[in-house]
Order: sequence, then C-alpha cells, then structure tokens
Amino acid sequence: MPQILDLTGHACPLPVIRTKEALEAGASQDFVVVVDNEAARDNVSRFAQSRGCAVRVAAVDNGFHLTISPAAGQPGESCVLPNLEVAPPTTAVVFASDRMGEGDPALGDILMRAFFQSLVQMPVPQKMLFYNRGVFLALDDSAVLTELKGLEEMGVELLVCGTCLDFYKVRERLAVGQVSNMFTILETQMQAGRLIRP
Repeated sequence: MPQILDLTGHACPLPVIRTKEALEAGASQDFVVVVDNEAARDNVSRFAQSRGCAVRVAAVDNGFHLTISPAAGQPGESCVLPNLEVAPPTTAVVFASDRMGEGDPALGDILMRAFFQSLVQMPVPQKMLFYNRGVFLALDDSAVLTELKGLEEMGVELLVCGTCLDFYKVRERLAVGQVSNMFTILETQMQAGRLIRP
C-alpha cells in the first residue's frame, strides 16, 4: 500500500514543500499526496513533473489524490532533483507591483506600459514572476495583456502567485500565465543568473 501524505487544509507552498521533502528523503515507491484545493493540486503536479516524476490525479469527494511515481514508469530511474548551484543561468523579471517605481501612480502606469513595449523589442527573459499587486498585470483588463500574451507565445514562462490572486479575489480574471506558489517563485529567483525588477 502506498504511503499517504495528507496535506488537506494546507495552503501553498506547504504541499509542494512536503512533496519535495518526501522525494529528497529517497522515496522510491509510489506515494499519494492528498490535497483539498485546485491550486495545491496543480502546484504539486507541476513540481513533481519538473523533477521527472509521473503524476496521476484522481478527484475525490474532499479534494484530490495525486499518485506520484518517483520511477516515472522507467525501471531503475528516479526523480531528478536539480542542484541549484549548477542549474543553467536564466534571466527572470520580477513584478511586485502593477506600476513602475514609487512616485506618482499615473506616471508608474505609463512607465510600466513603456517597459513592456520596450521589452518585446529585446532578447526575451526566460521567466517572469508576478506577486502582490504585480498579479494585476496578468488580469483580463491589463494594459499590457497583449504584450504578455506575445511573450508567453514566444516561450516566456509567466508564473503568477496564487495566494495573491486569492487575496485580491481576482483568480477568475487571470488571462495569461499559470498560477504558481511561493516555493516556485523563490526557487526561480535562486536559480536565476540575473533578476530584473522594474
């Protein structure tokens, strides 16, 4: 019988962190992670898959059962845990606000639009992170939505803080990018060779 990791009632990033700990502890057999919300389901699934694991998701009355296979279906293989010190350097752009700078809000809006109009003319970053009021840039009424969609089509990974979307009650308005969590946002910043904070 597989080990069960019951993480119901826990908000992200804790389900991701507990899953990471289970993998780092040397889990070699399938184990089941139990979560009770879609954000945790998606974040744990993406995390495990990024480590080379196979994930099967089953909806149950109280949430979701995620069966994680460290062997990824291949005998003798195990999930690969990347070493942050040797990860290839990336450029990540971090948005903690929907405005650029600390001065006049109207000027901050103008500068942010100019930033995105300039950004699409340059070599694009690998990842963009959105948290706190930065998540408003990824919503359906964002002044830079066209640019963000274009960047995503070019392969830029857009990670949007799920806790922030829920705090501002705007999750259903997310129009670009994928819902992420603080563990992934922090990991991305630690792996990045260059961080840009407009």
